[in-house]
Amino acid sequence: TVIAVVGIIPYIALQLKAISNTFFIVLQYPEIAMPDKHAAPLFLGDNTFYIAMLLAAFTILFGTRHLDATERHEGLVAAIAFESMVKLLGFIAVGLFVTFGLYNGFGDIFERAGKVAQLSGLLTLGGEGGSYAAWASLMFLSMAAIMFLPRQFQLTVVENVDERHLNKAIWLFPLYLFAINIFVLPIAFGGLLRFPGGSVDADTFVLTLPIAEQQPWLALFAFIGGLSAATGMVIVETIALSTMVCNDLVMPVLLRMKALRLTERRDLSGLLLAIRRGAIVLILVLGYLYFYLAGEAYALVAIGLISFSAVAQFAPAIIGGIFWRGGTRTGAVCGLAAGFGVWIYTLLLPSFAKSGWLPITFLSHGLFGAELLRPQQLFGLDGLDPISHCLFWSMLANIGCYVGVSLIKGPGAAE
Repeated sequence: TVIAVVGIIPYIALQLKAISNTFFIVLQYPEIAMPDKHAAPLFLGDNTFYIAMLLAAFTILFGTRHLDATERHEGLVAAIAFESMVKLLGFIAVGLFVTFGLYNGFGDIFERAGKVAQLSGLLTLGGEGGSYAAWASLMFLSMAAIMFLPRQFQLTVVENVDERHLNKAIWLFPLYLFAINIFVLPIAFGGLLRFPGGSVDADTFVLTLPIAEQQPWLALFAFIGGLSAATGMVIVETIALSTMVCNDLVMPVLLRMKALRLTERRDLSGLLLAIRRGAIVLILVLGYLYFYLAGEAYALVAIGLISFSAVAQFAPAIIGGIFWRGGTRTGAVCGLAAGFGVWIYTLLLPSFAKSGWLPITFLSHGLFGAELLRPQQLFGLDGLDPISHCLFWSMLANIGCYVGVSLIKGPGAAE
């Protein structure tokens, strides 16, 4: 639960950053202006804080109105299904406008991009488009995210009322991902051709291209699609995390406190709901703080990958637990702790260093000035991007400890 909460906070920060930035851009119509970094004071002077608290209120209304022994929220699932369609239609609408309205189809966009020196490199592996190691890392992280993100588990397992629904999800979910990705490259290249020189943040092309072409309704549709995507993700994620915090961190501690005499009370539902609502507010405040402290140093996709790398730490223990009978509880805990520790050192702390909240010498010279302990060139391993580098060392530590400790001790009868 601790790993899930700390690991997902950057992901919640990403959604807050996306909502606040796009809200600012839409307000400037018909001008195209990027939001100032750290223009607002912390908390009450910052619109993003109010967005976080609004999302907390929504989540409390949606997910913690009453206790259900099955933890299911069928109204929530219907809302998420609806926002998924809004998001898909908004993205496809912008994609069709860029591909066939501004240009003459896919071939035209790629041909024009190929003629620009800075863009042609993006179309080849090993160049600016990313190395083979980066591609392999992103593939692995994406697979891990689909299986191990708390919100994915919440919807696939907890909210599932009939196992047969998975037979449809197995082909419908990949089809949805395929549909929403068809226009990613045309929009990206369309934006880079329309706004050369990096004057407009690439994260905002879906919104800024319709604004630049004076299409207010399309821009509004794109904004609503992005807003629904971000709010849906935050609501499901915080419900999943608040349940975990309540059941696995707070309640076990309270039940052990004999002075509270909770074991003598017949109905604990009010206490459970209060803990979950408090956890929802706390998680969103932490997400807001990460956005404020470290969010501005990264593009949106990079913040998401920091969270995905944390979630990937669950993979060895869960997959090992399913397929390997020799795995032990102690081994799994040691593996998780080792992998999570490496993730903090190689990805989370550098994000604070790049934002100026830790000395930048930590990145360039390592901990205590030891060159071998540079967080993004750990033990002299150079030439990898930060995500691949973190994944290599964290998986090595995680799998090594999980397998090693399990082999040394051996499984007990219950295991």
